[in-house]
Amino acid sequence: MESLRLSALCAALYLASASCIAGGAMESSSTRPDLFFAWLSSADDSDEVVVNLEKHADLLRLTEHCRRGLPVYRYGQNTRYTCKAEPHTTGDPADWKIADVKVKGPTPKSTTAQFGMFSLRPTRATHWNTRAITPGEKTALKAFIEVGKPRLGVPVKQLKLRRATAVSASDEGRTTIIVPGNEVRDIPGEYYAQRHYVFVKDGEAYIYRGMLPAKPLKYFDLDGGDLPDVLVEEDCDGICISLWSLSKGIRNVAAFGGH
Repeated sequence: MESLRLSALCAALYLASASCIAGGAMESSSTRPDLFFAWLSSADDSDEVVVNLEKHADLLRLTEHCRRGLPVYRYGQNTRYTCKAEPHTTGDPADWKIADVKVKGPTPKSTTAQFGMFSLRPTRATHWNTRAITPGEKTALKAFIEVGKPRLGVPVKQLKLRRATAVSASDEGRTTIIVPGNEVRDIPGEYYAQRHYVFVKDGEAYIYRGMLPAKPLKYFDLDGGDLPDVLVEEDCDGICISLWSLSKGIRNVAAFGGH
């Protein structure tokens, strides 16, 4: 089953089949009308990203926003960029939600291409505090898991509680605890990832939220809640980036990928 993992990944992250073909353009897909991924560039000749939104109206809003010269904002820094968006104009209704998009603005010094996550409006600048879990949290979480198995459905013996990370926006709110778990390797498919399991500490109580497909890269605040939105990257034959919301269970919000 895992030998088919890379193909399943592309479907699971809502990536169009073109992104899973060698040489295809990078693709951004999003369930949010004002969020997309693009390459970071300070030049006009940067590579395009194929942006796929859920609705035709969302695509029109993006293209009109760029046509009018309005800025887009990079998540994390809230840095302003300019954008260009050319909608696909074939007669196929499936293309009515797709555009080729470029952004231009401040670019970190690097020898490799870098991408950013962008919004049509200013983004929240929430700072997420990260730390190792305390011995007390480890003991309490272990007891919660022991009582809850097998109902929780987590690979108890493969959880690395000592390497768990606690994430919070403040001392008053809830704390998200992310625990490394089982590794998945598909050598023929050139795929590797380590699953991470998400728990929420609310006072002295613990709740199991669900599984992230890989180790978190960054944390964001899309809607102003006290649980982070999490960006992860799986090691695949290409680029496999995905953004996940934790607010109501774990839900895929957006993805960036291709070869």
